[in-house]
Amino acid sequence: MADSVAHTGSRDSDKKFEAGEKYQAEQIEEQRNYAGARPTTGQKVKRHCGRFWWLHLLIFCIVFLIIALCLVYVAMPKIAQHGVNESSIEFTDIQFLSPTSDSIVITQKAILHSPSMYTPTLDPFNASLYLVTNGTFAASPMIILPMPRIHALHPQSNASIDNQNTTIVDLDQVTEYATTVLTNETVTTALTGRTKLHEGKLPVNWVNYNSSTTYLGLNGLKGFNVTGVTLNLSAPSGQPNLQGFAFIPNPSVLTVAMGNVTLSLSTEKAGVVGISTVPDMTIRPGNNSLPMTAVLNQTAIVSSLDTSGKVNVTITGTSSVYNGEHLSYYEKALASNVLVLEMNVLQILSDSAAAAIS
Repeated sequence: MADSVAHTGSRDSDKKFEAGEKYQAEQIEEQRNYAGARPTTGQKVKRHCGRFWWLHLLIFCIVFLIIALCLVYVAMPKIAQHGVNESSIEFTDIQFLSPTSDSIVITQKAILHSPSMYTPTLDPFNASLYLVTNGTFAASPMIILPMPRIHALHPQSNASIDNQNTTIVDLDQVTEYATTVLTNETVTTALTGRTKLHEGKLPVNWVNYNSSTTYLGLNGLKGFNVTGVTLNLSAPSGQPNLQGFAFIPNPSVLTVAMGNVTLSLSTEKAGVVGISTVPDMTIRPGNNSLPMTAVLNQTAIVSSLDTSGKVNVTITGTSSVYNGEHLSYYEKALASNVLVLEMNVLQILSDSAAAAIS
């Protein structure tokens, strides 16, 4: 009985031992399989980055440096030039004063419109002023304007030239410009030049400045009239026998000093019938009423009257003299703009007689 029990216990022990060995064998095999399994992509990347992190950092720094250099030295000059190209000028005041045969004093006030969010600064530079006709630049500039330092703000900033005495570069072009201003409703000019552009701490960039602007001209002196006219029939021969005011509307922002202007007066029937003078003729923006006198051939005027006592007088500019010097560019412009004015001579005679009695 005891032997039987002992034998049974021995068998149980053997079974437990075999089960333990089998379990250990399975664990060893499982560990071998795990050790021999292929690593995943994530594991590979993690292991690579852990070993070669310094190489990746170096590559990142190089790529970043290349991109930064491209932005600064390639993209930024293009951005700067694009910003300049997109800007525009609106003139608020243009004055041509103290003219001579080869120079003129210019004041030019303008608003610089800039759609760019950047606020660069342009260095002073010499700008060539061109007349632009139907989109085509003149063959040469009229004058060279010294442009001041400009700090461009968004959306607009002021830019001005004050009392700058400039030398005429091309007299023919100045004459063409004066004629265009006098005879046309609008005129277009362009300022061109090259200067440096500064934007914060970024490297300085060279930019080409080329801005065309269209503004109102004098429109052929449309609306010209003579007001307050009186005749002095007893004036000595050769002396002014007519006086009044030349009414000249100016829809533009231009102020033009032309000196003493002489006008030829003629009729279709009698030809030249007199000479009129407007002393110190300076046309300013708005309506101008300038004193004038004339020496009229009364006989020729009377012979030219129609049955209603009226006559059409043709007015042509003949001279422009400032400080004793003839200004050929204004004289040619005035000669190109012929005016025709209907004058009621009988009414003028009646008003003159009434004024003399009073």
